[in-house]
Amino acid sequence: MSNHLIPIRLSHLLAHSGVGAIVRGPDELVVVRDTRQWTDKHGQAGGSVIPYVERVRAALGVTEVLREPPVAREGAHGQIDGVCVPVSRFPQWARCPNCGALYLNPWREGGGESPRCDRQACGRRSKLVQVTWVLADPAGYLAEVPWHYLAHKNARSPQQRGCNVKDRLRLVEIGASRSLRCDACRAEVLFRGDERLGFGTGRQQPWTFDELAPARELSNDGHDQLAQVLAINDTRAYSPVWGLALVIPPESRARKGTAVDRLYRSTQDRRAIDAARTPLARRGQIRTIADTYRCTPEDLEAALLDIAQGYPSYDAVFTPGQLRESEFDAFLEILPDQQPDEDLVTQDQTEVWQALAGDETVGEEVRQLVLGVNRLVRVDRLKAVKVFRGFSRLNGEVVVPPDIVGSSDWLPAVELYGEGIFITLDEDRLSRWGDDEAVNLRVQQLLPRFIQSGRDAPNPLTARFMLLHTLSHLLMRQIEAEGGYPAASLTEVIYCAEAPKRMAGILIHVAVPDIAGSLGGLAEIAEPRRFLGILVRALEHARWCSLDPVCSEHEGQGPGLLNRAACHACALVPEPACEYGNTLLDRVFVKGVDSGLPAFFGMP
Repeated sequence: MSNHLIPIRLSHLLAHSGVGAIVRGPDELVVVRDTRQWTDKHGQAGGSVIPYVERVRAALGVTEVLREPPVAREGAHGQIDGVCVPVSRFPQWARCPNCGALYLNPWREGGGESPRCDRQACGRRSKLVQVTWVLADPAGYLAEVPWHYLAHKNARSPQQRGCNVKDRLRLVEIGASRSLRCDACRAEVLFRGDERLGFGTGRQQPWTFDELAPARELSNDGHDQLAQVLAINDTRAYSPVWGLALVIPPESRARKGTAVDRLYRSTQDRRAIDAARTPLARRGQIRTIADTYRCTPEDLEAALLDIAQGYPSYDAVFTPGQLRESEFDAFLEILPDQQPDEDLVTQDQTEVWQALAGDETVGEEVRQLVLGVNRLVRVDRLKAVKVFRGFSRLNGEVVVPPDIVGSSDWLPAVELYGEGIFITLDEDRLSRWGDDEAVNLRVQQLLPRFIQSGRDAPNPLTARFMLLHTLSHLLMRQIEAEGGYPAASLTEVIYCAEAPKRMAGILIHVAVPDIAGSLGGLAEIAEPRRFLGILVRALEHARWCSLDPVCSEHEGQGPGLLNRAACHACALVPEPACEYGNTLLDRVFVKGVDSGLPAFFGMP
């Protein structure tokens, strides 16, 4: 294929356009190759190591080093500067839109011109277009559709069953259906675009061969284990697996640009000091590095001591189970002497927020809303790290790692910068509301479907969680309406637990792979009076849906019937904004019902 750049956002490269995904370029469809090929001319990984992410790695259970994807730019004269993420043209089958003739890799002739149909029966020399179907396997494999096999698999005559001519196939559209034909032997079959068949022992991915990553022989004993023909835009063809964690103290307070920061980032310099065999050689090495850092040898000695003592985490211990707990505590503990360049900068607005409850200009109903929110924190700056862990196909349980073979010592990741709003609900009121019999009965009615879905989060499913999750969606929809942020750019984090530590918090933030983050608009919404207006109108909209009473009285709707009173007209948000796939929502927990189920903000 031709050498040219296809621009792509880094955040997309670690999601729906990651390794193994089919990406639409300006003139062609391509598949992203694995990370073993994300290298420079010396064979070294093209991206730089992301520092200060020990807690992130521990919280996500990642042992590999985190690296940014390589970045390349195209110059004015077409030259490419930097390391590209390589891709391969896929599918390699093309089709004539006029006569339906199928061609395997017609681009191999080169010449820079788009291939055209040369069948005599066609006569129009139409420009060929790539087919839009692939063969996906639940083990994560991907391959070309076996067009010749499909055309002849149900053939009856010996001549058709023994046909070896592979360059006379046609995929012809007949009304709303498609017919796959072989002009050599006249075999013909209806092509539905969802055929199931064994994957066999062919290539594991479109850019790999058996000697690189041995494929397995698929048995046909289970229908659900067969590979399936899918359209390239079918969501089952590619499901990225990634993790996201925030950078919090002590790592968020790393002293950027100092001697200890530069030495911590440079393993090469530390190794050079450690390799010195004598004290004299060590002092000489320290002086050389200190001159490079423009600091004194004493500063460098102090930096070495800091790193030896555990800089930047020191005695902090992180475990995967502490992901949400440590983030929740970080937002509640407003640290003194915060610097603007820190990766977590917060302002506690709680005192001003609580003062609104005593404001004579607000009514009793609004006063109850204020009392229902215990803490309000403005997040002026935050940093999240998004880690790409692999992908799956056909909703299979097998997760294919980014390097395909699972031997790499690094994972692609990207730093996301932004801002947000953090709130917690009043625990006393939440406990009384959660003890209500009608509230618990409504959760119990949904619980069997949740267990049947096989989901492992949240664990356990509680009324507390569904209240927080639904309120988060209502706030995001209102922020979109009033704050100018598209809901797809927002991200929610739900902090919910009853033991060992009680948590009832919501973080709504925006984060982009740019150090500038956003323009401060979301953080400004955390100003108490403005947020009160957002909350009041969000709850007003929760009381009535345009699809009520059907929506409010629904026994189950959405994926897996895991929603109750929640639909696109009232509570759902774009998929990227919700970490639970737009499920486990119930507007009734927020607004209550007259038959006896209390609204949380209506509790005394």
